[in-house]
Amino acid sequence: MKNNSNIQKYKRLAPFYDKFMGNRLFRKARQQAFSEIEVRQGDSLLLVGVGTGEDFPFLPAGASVTGIDLSEDMLRIAESKKISWDITLLQMNAEDMDFGNQKFEVIVLNLILSVVEHPEKVLEKSLNCLSPGGTLLIFDKFIDSNQKPNVVRRFLNKITSVIGTDITRDFYKIKSDFPIEITKEYKTINDLYTIIVARESLSNDISV
Repeated sequence: MKNNSNIQKYKRLAPFYDKFMGNRLFRKARQQAFSEIEVRQGDSLLLVGVGTGEDFPFLPAGASVTGIDLSEDMLRIAESKKISWDITLLQMNAEDMDFGNQKFEVIVLNLILSVVEHPEKVLEKSLNCLSPGGTLLIFDKFIDSNQKPNVVRRFLNKITSVIGTDITRDFYKIKSDFPIEITKEYKTINDLYTIIVARESLSNDISV
């Protein structure tokens, strides 16, 4: 299964991950994404696929933060970075995440929907964990809606799949069965990545 293979891939990748994903462009894009959300003192925030903790410097002050990841090796690196932040880290499969009755005002899905085997399951679980009126923040590499990936992107996907990332996914297809309203969406990093701010729709008038 892809999730099992991802554990092995990220075990090998973990020591080098920050060299690839900690560059100036990615840090600026992460900061840009977090600037789109409002978090009040005491609000709970969930980082799904926390990885090595590259999002930590951009976390809003005053939030109660939980981060989950499938990879023990990635979490070990994240643990070493959280000295200055009050963050609870848990090893957990995003497709099966369960926090009981606990809800989160903000759920962040940064670079995770392109990695997991079943992104629809992650989105469904996220909605189950989201507080009424809560915010979903998504930063990932999606193709334009209803557009087939071009030849170049399909070729590059063969390369990125080696590290467990699928760059040919359409977020609108992933979300099609769920009551999600997109409140903001735009491209970043030379139009290769997308930042999405969304919430659970409270009516039948769902953004498409």
